[in-house]
Amino acid sequence: MRKHLYLLPLLFLGLTAGAQAQSLSQLNQGQAGTLETGMLVLGGWAILNILFSSFKLTKATRSRKYFYQMNVYWNIINLLIASFALYVILSKDNATLSLAGSLQLHDSFKKVLYLSLGLDFGFILLGAYLKERSRVSIKTEQVQGWGQSIMLQGAFLLLLDVVLVVLLEQYAEPLFRMVQ
Repeated sequence: MRKHLYLLPLLFLGLTAGAQAQSLSQLNQGQAGTLETGMLVLGGWAILNILFSSFKLTKATRSRKYFYQMNVYWNIINLLIASFALYVILSKDNATLSLAGSLQLHDSFKKVLYLSLGLDFGFILLGAYLKERSRVSIKTEQVQGWGQSIMLQGAFLLLLDVVLVVLLEQYAEPLFRMVQ
């Protein structure tokens, strides 16, 4: 996981105006930029994982084979999620949203991210369970490899979602200040 931490600075590139922006339009565009950058990081992670794991899958044996296999499967889903989220983010005209619409959109983004945080913890626990279960399973190598992969992917998603939640929270206070 440490070797992939170099992707985190990409998240911060989307924060040009950020929470210091004064107009509603700038806040909306900054928030959308943050989410867009997050989805680009997720998509990049997915593409790199698919390519790297596909290459390694051709030479892997035993539990590593199943580790790379699950990485490919998992990141196909990550790529679909990132693509759909980018489509939704880019198809909205954030500059024309009203204050009520902006607050509602901000709230819905946070709800999705908090749900995703819960799922990420669940993925890590599922991976740990599979890894432990591999000790008594008939398919020891398969269960162990899948468990390791799910734990890795869950940890990355947890890190990404925590960063996105923290960055989105910076937009809450200026938005709520506009209500008064």
